[in-house]
Amino acid sequence: MPEMLDPKVDVVFKQVFGAEENKHILISLLNAVLGWIGERKIVAVQILNPYLEQEYIDDSYGILDIKVQLGSGELVDIEMQIGDRANMERRSTFYICRIFGDQKITRGRYQDLNRAIGINILDFVRVKDSQNYHTRFRLRECDENFDLTDAIEIHFIELPKLNAELADYENPLDRWVMFLKGWDNMELLERLSEEDPAIAEARKALEKMASDPRAKEIYEQRLKAIMDRNSDLYEAELKGKREGKREGKREGKREGKRETARNALLEGADVEFVAKITGLPLETIQKLKNEIVS
Repeated sequence: MPEMLDPKVDVVFKQVFGAEENKHILISLLNAVLGWIGERKIVAVQILNPYLEQEYIDDSYGILDIKVQLGSGELVDIEMQIGDRANMERRSTFYICRIFGDQKITRGRYQDLNRAIGINILDFVRVKDSQNYHTRFRLRECDENFDLTDAIEIHFIELPKLNAELADYENPLDRWVMFLKGWDNMELLERLSEEDPAIAEARKALEKMASDPRAKEIYEQRLKAIMDRNSDLYEAELKGKREGKREGKREGKREGKRETARNALLEGADVEFVAKITGLPLETIQKLKNEIVS
């Protein structure tokens, strides 16, 4: 098998889907995610940030997204994430609302504002309330379930929720998800490439990147930054759990001593004596006694 790079690493994802020469690949993915066919089908896009932001390569928190304007004027932001970030929902909402709000109202009419669509492709499960791997959110009326507006729309595509047994290879989005998941499976790639010309082109783009020493260097650099971040987050989580357990044990011991002190005071024991046998400060024992008396 020819050497390949993981398309789920954002720097690779952006090069495969966000380069000017690969617009047809991006259009195929967008139509698959949005489910647009017939007259609604996307045929042309303008990539607003086609260049790789070099300052983000070593910055594991930098966002290597793809900003697109469709022929209809609608704005789309696509982001690939391989590591779970806290508050993903709020961060995604903030980001797409900012894109919507940054538009200029040239003729003083809000209806001239273009829709803003956020597409988050995640290599982890984040939407725990749904079994579907593709979920779509808008501003909706909570009780009667109708849209206030379609001006803001956010998609989550959670790769782990779809496997080979569940995938429908006649579904364009299922094919793209399996491509991202099975990029190192030659048999699967052959099948997907035969069924979908755009995936065949994406596969060639991956092989081309893998043969470019500079592209490989950037890929490895970025992958290391992401792995370092994920490792740091994992260690911080473990440390927090350990400290929480220790604090819980300390609090349990303190509460046990206070309970002993209460019982002793109820039996008429002297404040100084209770402080001595429990090791609690005299002020604490006196406060407990006052509570009992009151």
